[in-house]
Amino acid sequence: MKDWLTEIIDQIALGEFIARSKVSCGQRFGLIAVDNAVEFMLKAYVEVDKQLVGGHKVAVGGLTKKDWELKRDKFPVLLSYVVSLEPNLLSLEDEINRYHTFRNNLYHTGIPVTTRTTMVVKYAELARNVLQVLSKIALTSQEWDAIVAEVGSSLISDSAPSSIKLEVDYETVDGVVKLTTSASLTNRDAIALCLHGYSKLVGTPPSRPDLIKSLTRSGYSLMPKFLSARIVELRNNGLIQQNSLALSAKGRKELSKKYLL
Repeated sequence: MKDWLTEIIDQIALGEFIARSKVSCGQRFGLIAVDNAVEFMLKAYVEVDKQLVGGHKVAVGGLTKKDWELKRDKFPVLLSYVVSLEPNLLSLEDEINRYHTFRNNLYHTGIPVTTRTTMVVKYAELARNVLQVLSKIALTSQEWDAIVAEVGSSLISDSAPSSIKLEVDYETVDGVVKLTTSASLTNRDAIALCLHGYSKLVGTPPSRPDLIKSLTRSGYSLMPKFLSARIVELRNNGLIQQNSLALSAKGRKELSKKYLL
């Protein structure tokens, strides 16, 4: 998955997570985060996905940079233009505009406007519908809940002291490794622990299809595109090897801080 799409998904999830927290300003900042993600999605769809700004695109129905600036800087105009490119957004247009207007009142005026968690959660769901229309990424409720939980977990400092390590058990089922733990795992940790299980029980790294089967068996079903995104993140952080689905020395060290390996 493209990095900017991962960022959009994580920002929507961040908005929902903050809104569900006990922080007094959580709902306000949650709504702002979701709205910013929607606006970024619309701009990226035109500029990056469709590449309709400037250059030779002008001759085939694209926009000059000046025309794009005029559309980009006014949200209703921006949204209307994207709807003209993707008519399936039409049924969502009025609702998106209402949320954006509310967000502007929340952010730009001194009026003591407040919002509720339910409003942010509904806007996050609307944002996911926009994502599905523009990028053909459909998330199940289970996948979305896992992403929100993972974003929330990543906000906790890795340096936070912990004297309790969580137990993880492994077994092979139908030729693939299955992990069992009482811990609530992020997708990244589930992937890393599965890789450790293969090292421990099989002695060789899994193929990508086998890794998907292992995660599903372990209760962490992931669509291939989301698995790929998380593997890229683990590699970028130096936790798994660049050319193999195997933990690096750093990855084993980081896992051993939290889990009994």
